[in-house]
Amino acid sequence: MFKILLPTFFLSIVSLPSHAVAQDPTRPAYPVNTPETAEISIEADPRLSAIWISGQSKWATINGVQAKQGQTIPGNIKIIKIRKNAVTINQNGNIKTLQLLQRPYKTTK
Repeated sequence: MFKILLPTFFLSIVSLPSHAVAQDPTRPAYPVNTPETAEISIEADPRLSAIWISGQSKWATINGVQAKQGQTIPGNIKIIKIRKNAVTINQNGNIKTLQLLQRPYKTTK
C-alpha cells in the first residue's frame, strides 16, 4: 500500500506550482530616487523625510528624492544648506526651511 501511495504523494508535490520568487536580498525594499532618475513630482509643499550627515557629505530626501547640498531636484528645488534637523531650500526664488518632524520621547521616572 505504501509503495503506491508514497510515489503518488511525491509526484503530487512536485507537480504543484511554486509561487516563491528569488529576490536579491541586498535590494532596497523601496526604490531610491536620485536627482538623475527621479520622476518629476509637482507638489505644492516640499516634504523633508530624511537627513544623512557623515564626515564627508550631507544628504537630504525631499519629495522622495535623495540629493546633496547644492543640487537641484525636480520641482525646481535647490538645496542650499543641510543641518542636523532642517534643510534650507530655494524653490522658484522663495527661500524655505524644512524641518524634520520631532517625535516626543517618553522618559521613565
